[in-house]
Amino acid sequence: MRPTRWTRRARLLHRAVGDRAKAVTPPASAALARQAYEKPDFMDACRIPLNPGTPRDPDAWRTVLPFPVRATAPNEILLGEDAGHLDFRASLLIEGDTATLTTVVRFHNLRGRLYWALMRRFHLLAARLMLARTRRRLARRAAPAPLRPAEPAPR
Repeated sequence: MRPTRWTRRARLLHRAVGDRAKAVTPPASAALARQAYEKPDFMDACRIPLNPGTPRDPDAWRTVLPFPVRATAPNEILLGEDAGHLDFRASLLIEGDTATLTTVVRFHNLRGRLYWALMRRFHLLAARLMLARTRRRLARRAAPAPLRPAEPAPR
C-alpha cells in the first residue's frame, strides 16, 4: 500500500495555517546565548511550538542545523561562526513544548555594521524559516506513530 501524497493546494494550505515561529523577547533561561558576548550589538529571538514526537533533546537537533556547534548545555545548544566583519551566535533552547532560537551578533568594524543594516530587515524572516524547516526535517526523521489496532465491527 502506497502512502497518500498531498496535493499542492493541500500542502500550501497546511503551511499557511500551520504553527509558525513568532518573535519573542530573548528568554532569560538561554544562558549560553547570554554568555556568548559580554556586550552584544544585537539580540533577538523567535519561538515555535514542537509537534508531538519531535525530539526534545538538543543533541538530536545537531545534525539538521546549518552551523557548527560551539557549546552545549542540558536543554540548549549554541551555534555560530566568526567572520572578519562580525561574529554571531545562535542558541537553540528547548523548554517544554517549544523551541526558541536566540540570535546574538557582535560587530567588528564599519563593514559589519553596514552588512547588518542590510541583513537586519531579512534576519527575523530567515531565522523563523530556518527554525520551521529544522522542525519539519526532524519530524520527517522521527519514527512513525504506531498504528492503532482495528476496532471490531459493531454487531
